Amino acid sequence: MKFNSVLRNYRVLSIKCILILGAVLGLTSCSLLKIESAQTPLAKVDLNTRILTQAFAREAMDRVENAADSIGILEFDNMDVQINTLRWKIYTSKELGRLSFQTEPKIALLDTWSYFLKIKYGIESEAAKDFFGNSKHIAIAAIDINIAEIEKIASSVLNEKDFIATKAFVEQYATSTPLSAQQKFQHKSIRSAYLDFKKIPDSLAYQTVGSLSEVVADASNRFGYLSDATGKQFSWRTELMLREKGIDSLDVQKKFDEIEAQFERLLVIAENSPEELEKAIIQFRNNFSPFFENLNDEIRHSMEDISENINRVDEMLMRERAVLDSIIKREREAITQKADELVETSIENAFDGISKMIRNIIIYVILLVLVLFGLPFYLGFLLGKKKSNP
Repeated sequence: MKFNSVLRNYRVLSIKCILILGAVLGLTSCSLLKIESAQTPLAKVDLNTRILTQAFAREAMDRVENAADSIGILEFDNMDVQINTLRWKIYTSKELGRLSFQTEPKIALLDTWSYFLKIKYGIESEAAKDFFGNSKHIAIAAIDINIAEIEKIASSVLNEKDFIATKAFVEQYATSTPLSAQQKFQHKSIRSAYLDFKKIPDSLAYQTVGSLSEVVADASNRFGYLSDATGKQFSWRTELMLREKGIDSLDVQKKFDEIEAQFERLLVIAENSPEELEKAIIQFRNNFSPFFENLNDEIRHSMEDISENINRVDEMLMRERAVLDSIIKREREAITQKADELVETSIENAFDGISKMIRNIIIYVILLVLVLFGLPFYLGFLLGKKKSNP
């Protein structure tokens, strides 16, 4: 009876050991699935700042484009204003692509914010009183909406005290660094001034580009904006060239019709008066060479802008690639280290479990031996003692 009980306990103990070993291995397998990357994701406030600023850039550009088109319609008889609206769209599109899609979310927010403030101050200045003719209020209204929206974003990602101090700083910076059309509305980044304002060392200002998924999403947003902006900028630059040369875009087809008519005239002259052909060709060249030369120059400028955008994207890719390489390297090292730790822990746990099981088996074997061999002697001892005392 005792022997059967010992065997039953032994089987229960063995089953427990097997379950413990399986649980250890199962937990270590689960922990492998839970390994987090060694890269540091953006803080929630920084990620929200990046997403909101980049979304704002697209909406702000749409407002600027609509305002400029409205001014162009109202000021149809003012060629200078027509040219200025096109320049405003071109410069704003370029600057938003450069400022709002920076890697550092807070700097992107502050640069975009201060940029529109500087644009407003510049347009409201006396020097720009005729920049949009009698329709300046349309541009100011669009800019005011953009400023209000970017301030709303800033107030949502900054605490109240920080927002008040930052707003005063941004307004002061915008006042001290005005923009002008002569400078192509180019904005000087607020980064250095902001770090000085916050007394933050440059080495501590920028800690992470975010997790892998955050970096990919950021790059995707940049590509999307640059893709849309490049096509529009090419169209706007072509229209700007035509207007600067006194050619209305609506008259371009007439110009090509005129060129076709001149070609037909050359054919007629070649058939009927070959001796006049050379003179007609010279006249044709003199009439249309300036037009094509100007068009070629503008196309060249547009291609240079496209090349500049491509170079910016290439630089961004190189920078992001370096960061991703670093992230992947850290990820690989972290996974390897974690795997080594898990394997070592699993082996230790397994051997601990086996050791405990072996100790228990030995104890039960000893008890079994004692029961099997000790019990008969004990029973014999009791029987002899009883016989010796009748």
